[in-house]
Amino acid sequence: MIGIQVPEPDPIEATIVAWCRRANLYRDGALVREGVNLLGSNELAAKAWAKAVANHLAADGEHDHESLATFLLTQQAAQHVRAYSSAPLIAEGLLVMLTERGLL
Repeated sequence: MIGIQVPEPDPIEATIVAWCRRANLYRDGALVREGVNLLGSNELAAKAWAKAVANHLAADGEHDHESLATFLLTQQAAQHVRAYSSAPLIAEGLLVMLTERGLL
């Protein structure tokens, strides 16, 4: 019998999807919004956005706030999440969360 192997989910992608449901957002290191649901119940958008962000982080290598905020405004990321005015807050929140969990 032939078995189908399902690839392990990327830990960064899975963590970002979970974070989207109750995101903490920061400005200059201070918590400004706690437990924000960024994507409602749109699981497909969360997964697509998480994959785009994880790919950017893997390719960029520097993991800095400005680079990630700029990426969140690109068409690739913005087609899933309209982050325009909140991009810096979302970027900082993502970096804080991923760093705290040892994923960066």
